[in-house]
Amino acid sequence: MSILLIISLAALALCLTMLFAHFVRIVKLGKPKDYSEPSGSVAKGVVYSNTAAMSPTNKESAYLHLPTYTLGIFFHLGIFLSFLLYLLIVILHFCGIDFRALIADNVKWLQYLLAAFLLATTCCGIVLFVKRLVDKNLHSFANLDDYLSNLFTTLFQLGGALYFMALPGSPVIYFILCTILFLYMPFGKLKHLLYYFAARYHLGFFYGRRNVWPPQRS
Repeated sequence: MSILLIISLAALALCLTMLFAHFVRIVKLGKPKDYSEPSGSVAKGVVYSNTAAMSPTNKESAYLHLPTYTLGIFFHLGIFLSFLLYLLIVILHFCGIDFRALIADNVKWLQYLLAAFLLATTCCGIVLFVKRLVDKNLHSFANLDDYLSNLFTTLFQLGGALYFMALPGSPVIYFILCTILFLYMPFGKLKHLLYYFAARYHLGFFYGRRNVWPPQRS
């Protein structure tokens, strides 16, 4: 397992290096240039862009697809948790501590809870994958990257669930799936984890400056 862990770390290092290069490129592009007279607050617009504007009731059509929106929220929570758990597993490993054994010996319920939650978020990913595949509206503009990104992030969470279920061979499967995801991230749409923040900032800048965000409630 140690060899596979090191390989996954090497993949993560490559991933972070390439993502950092993307980040530098974003920063070099600079702030938006807008020569119009401001009528609102850019700061308030940016805050709104990253908070209330993400609510399904404030999106163009998300409120019409609340089940899918909810699945997406839980799916992303599973991704964030999986990354945190991976880092925790690796850090404790180099401290000579087996994280899974640690919680199994002291807080067994946590091991079950993590496995159950990641299985649930994996199911969310599967449902979203199938919907993209069979829904004509989604299928019409989906490309290979959409499917692969969904697939690899779903498998990443599944690997975590199997790891905490302590099934035979699960550590091997887990670190292989981690490696695959890390190697793919810089090349596909998954790098939107960087572009998301830039996009929300630009939206907040544009609509905040024009006093559109936050919306004025009458």
